[in-house]
Amino acid sequence: MQIFHAGDVVRARRETWRVADVRTFDGCRLLALTGTGGRSGTSCELLTPFDLVEHVTDSSPTPRRVGIAPWRRAARALIGRHAAPGLLRVAADAQIDLLPHQLEPAVAILRGDGCRVLLADDVGLGKTIQACVAAAELRARAAADRILILTPPGLRDQWKTELSERFHLEAETIDARTVRRRASELPPDVNPWSTWPVAVASIDYVKRPEVLRAAVNCRWDVVVVDEAHRVANDGDRRQAAEALSSRAAYVLLLTATPHSGDAHAFASLCSLGSHGDRLLVFRRTRAVMSAAVPRRVHRLYTRSTADERRMHLRLEAFARAVAAERGDGDRDMWIALALLRKRACSSAKSLELSVSRRLDALSVVAPGAVQLALPLDEDGDTTDADQMPAWQPVLTLADSRLEHRLLTSLAAAAGECARHESKISVLRRLIRRVREPLIIFTEYRDTLAHVASRLGERCAILHGGLTRAERIAALAAFASGRPRILLATDAASEGLNLHHTCRGVVNLELPWNPMRLEQRIGRVDRIGQTRTVHAFHLIGRDGGERLLLDNLRRRIADAQAAIGAADPLDGALGLGTAEHIGSDTADAGDELMRLRLARALSPPDADDDRPLRATARNPRTRARLQGRTFALWEYTVAEASDRVAATLAVGVLADSTPAPPATQPLQEQAARAHRSFAATATRRAEAILASLDRDGISPIQPGLFDRRALFAHAALTAEREDTRRWLADRVERLRKSAELVLTPPRLRLVLEPPA
Repeated sequence: MQIFHAGDVVRARRETWRVADVRTFDGCRLLALTGTGGRSGTSCELLTPFDLVEHVTDSSPTPRRVGIAPWRRAARALIGRHAAPGLLRVAADAQIDLLPHQLEPAVAILRGDGCRVLLADDVGLGKTIQACVAAAELRARAAADRILILTPPGLRDQWKTELSERFHLEAETIDARTVRRRASELPPDVNPWSTWPVAVASIDYVKRPEVLRAAVNCRWDVVVVDEAHRVANDGDRRQAAEALSSRAAYVLLLTATPHSGDAHAFASLCSLGSHGDRLLVFRRTRAVMSAAVPRRVHRLYTRSTADERRMHLRLEAFARAVAAERGDGDRDMWIALALLRKRACSSAKSLELSVSRRLDALSVVAPGAVQLALPLDEDGDTTDADQMPAWQPVLTLADSRLEHRLLTSLAAAAGECARHESKISVLRRLIRRVREPLIIFTEYRDTLAHVASRLGERCAILHGGLTRAERIAALAAFASGRPRILLATDAASEGLNLHHTCRGVVNLELPWNPMRLEQRIGRVDRIGQTRTVHAFHLIGRDGGERLLLDNLRRRIADAQAAIGAADPLDGALGLGTAEHIGSDTADAGDELMRLRLARALSPPDADDDRPLRATARNPRTRARLQGRTFALWEYTVAEASDRVAATLAVGVLADSTPAPPATQPLQEQAARAHRSFAATATRRAEAILASLDRDGISPIQPGLFDRRALFAHAALTAEREDTRRWLADRVERLRKSAELVLTPPRLRLVLEPPA
């Protein structure tokens, strides 16, 4: 079998191509080819030996004489191909603005610092771009052929667009319809998930047991978990993310709010996919970013009306009755009462709906038949996180007549209060004064509908119950400026990029989690925002929100002490960091300069592989040559599998056509950089394999009259053994990849003084 390296000029299918990439598989090689000469810009992929591919050789080793302009273009192309192990290859061609902090995670991974990364930058600093750069660089090195991205439902299209338009990686959005359609086209024993090299799926869809098993059995090389704080302390979501990331070679966790003041949740997040290996944490704050715009936080305290005070008094009367019956030591009771008070702070209408639902349940004499809810959202597009919470049984009184009387009085007070709420009045005045597009956030869907009906202004609506098409339509309408108000809940707001549309955020109530405030403000406070960002917090002066405000301050202080989190209540920027492991800023700065140079260089345009010879005409160049000849040689450093690890360009100045320089220093330098990367990947692969051997399969109880349990156990055993063989093969391949071979140098360019 012929040996091909990146940069070789070959002949295939009656055309001349240049080899851009080589991937070795059992019995074959996949060649990525780019067109040369008039076919520049075209590309194709061929399998050898199934496709006939031959090196283009010249019968004469004499360099081809050209003018100085083609010589310079070839020199720029050769310098642009120069890439030692650990240097970025894909970022130069990506459609992104080159920023040093966005290159650091990829540089750290390629340098062998670790395989698990937590990207915890402040909101709007480009975590998606950083993850895409890292994944694309790994894929370009054949270190990661298959990538799975787990996101909230509303972010799937955004990830697909970023990968396609910026990095030329075609991803597939996976949902139930996509899986069914693909399964219908495949043999019954082929897993549809195995057919997508790059997949983007909702974590709420993947966490379903029947979906998770198929996804886990597909051996993903890179698992990206976006908005990772959502899976840190959640049962089904965390189990799904852990099952997928624990077998992946690389794990990228993305969240702007990793620490909400809950140390246990933060530890759970950091351990995701861990096998005792190092976690690289990147926490860059807005304070250290020169591109950050000023942020002003306004706390607007509202004075309660007489109706609102009456509603809160009746709510407290009900709370005292529950506490008297349950006792002060009942923790579940206090949590349920706090949730009820939270509904009251959101809006009087939301409290009225909660109480009315309980009154309807009390009026039913016999429970009768119950219609179970059907899982109609099979694609994981929607979420009920912003729906009205269920009435907690711990709030039930033994005396049902007393409970009915107290709740009836409370519902009446809430209904009366909902007609004229102080926060909505302040909100109307704020909208009239600002006269700019605004995003208004609330926690509950019913509050959203109530506010929309009371504002008297056209609004775009965004909540967790919308389908993907409805969500896209709402955002498009707001971006067009037709409604200048966007009403949104937290369930639908993560990952939105609205900094080009507006700069103002209004929080109708304070959430329990302070990082939700930062997430909300981050929808407009992002890279690319050019104006001062304004955040308005509406706080009830006379209700329980003052106590909630004090609790939020304590949690923010804990988060700042742990990871230097921002303060969304006062506008203070985070200054400290968590353990910041990874590349130095100087490394990223050097790489930034190299990538900018590579972007400015011309692509190769030669139709053959002969060296080029030219005569120096510029007086300054002739003076530098001092009568000597300059030659540029190219070395290719390859793995044992012929996979190119580095392409190095070395210049030599001598009295005649210079001989190639010594190769030993170059080989040692390349080996050190590549060995660290391969060793880190090998250690993680070995740890994954050891964990699979350590965790046995649970015993089964065979059925008395059928063998279904035995068949299921046999299938699980076969899947496990297949996975084990694949992991063992990965470990062996990684060990071999650490061995590098330096190919003989090839003369590329010669520059001579005038005769």
